[in-house]
Amino acid sequence: MPLAPCAVPCTARPAAAGLAVARPPRVRVGRRHAPWCSAVVPVSAVGHRLCGAFRRCERRRRGHGRRSLRPASGARSKLVDVEEIELERPALYMVATCGTPGSEPSRWPIGNLSDITLRALQVLREVDVIFAEDTRTTGLLLSRLGIQLNQRLLLPCHAFNEEQAGQSLLRKLRDNQCAALVSDAGTPLISDPGYAVVRAVRQGAPQVPVRSVPGCCALAAALSVAGLPCSRVLFGGFLPSGGAARLAELRSLLRQASTGTLVLYEAPHRLLNTLEMLRDELDAEDARELAVCRELTKRYETVLRGTIDEILMEVREKPENQKGEVVLLVAGRAESERGPAVDAMEVLRILSAELPESRAVALAAKIAGVPKKTLRLAQHARANARP
Repeated sequence: MPLAPCAVPCTARPAAAGLAVARPPRVRVGRRHAPWCSAVVPVSAVGHRLCGAFRRCERRRRGHGRRSLRPASGARSKLVDVEEIELERPALYMVATCGTPGSEPSRWPIGNLSDITLRALQVLREVDVIFAEDTRTTGLLLSRLGIQLNQRLLLPCHAFNEEQAGQSLLRKLRDNQCAALVSDAGTPLISDPGYAVVRAVRQGAPQVPVRSVPGCCALAAALSVAGLPCSRVLFGGFLPSGGAARLAELRSLLRQASTGTLVLYEAPHRLLNTLEMLRDELDAEDARELAVCRELTKRYETVLRGTIDEILMEVREKPENQKGEVVLLVAGRAESERGPAVDAMEVLRILSAELPESRAVALAAKIAGVPKKTLRLAQHARANARP
């Protein structure tokens, strides 16, 4: 009987000695690339049915059982079973994604292409429609990950069309479709668009599940490597770009985070200005620890940790520390520095009756454990609010 290469990919070795081993082109089975064929068997129905590798390929093609993935550590590594759960319909999946090399990587606060999760890959392959912060960036990401749209829709959902995107998503869900919402890099809604979309789904279709597909998040990544207390965290996101509003927001966040760690996202061209504002707002005796985490999970990932003066010196002396998106963390005061839990304004009111204003403010700030500038601002705000 003439021998020919097996038409179905398998990994079995030839049973008979002396048979030539052929290596035909990669064969696509269902949605998966099967391993290289390394066997030569008689082309007959009997031969195929007796081929155990053929039966395993058939089971994968028909979707039976779990998919086995071989880790990148080596060919002899133990196979890992990964269970793929069938997507719900209708449903909305909030998918955390990674950055895309070559697509202005300095814009993303986090973004190694390998950070993508297996579940995120499955969801992006199988959903009916994808809503993206930037369709060009997401299209490039899908291309790098080897995911084809195949006539599926890739629709925009950014800060200027969230309401329209929410209504469009509701129509898709009412047609029994499942959708994914992604941002350019990281987790949707964490300083990224998507809140109005989720709210529209919760209000317009409360029976539709909203599922989280966790993954990249610069907030969590920075907290895990900064070495600052994480028991109480205040996330401030991006500060306003305007000078007066920027300073007012920073003062308010520092006041709220006096007993916890404050986390901010910052653009590289504003990092030095923000650090200088922090130095001016923190009193000399308020020696809080800071951390600057930039280019997280990327090639030039850097974590700077120290006092505000040490961080400022490091950033000024090395211009490369002002490149790439930054996560800035400010620790709260130490327990010994906080002082008794008293009402600063009440203390100031009592002392103002006996002492000059400047002296009363200094003593009240020391007793209550708050910066003098913060106490003065609160005093002026209360005086201006009176009828």
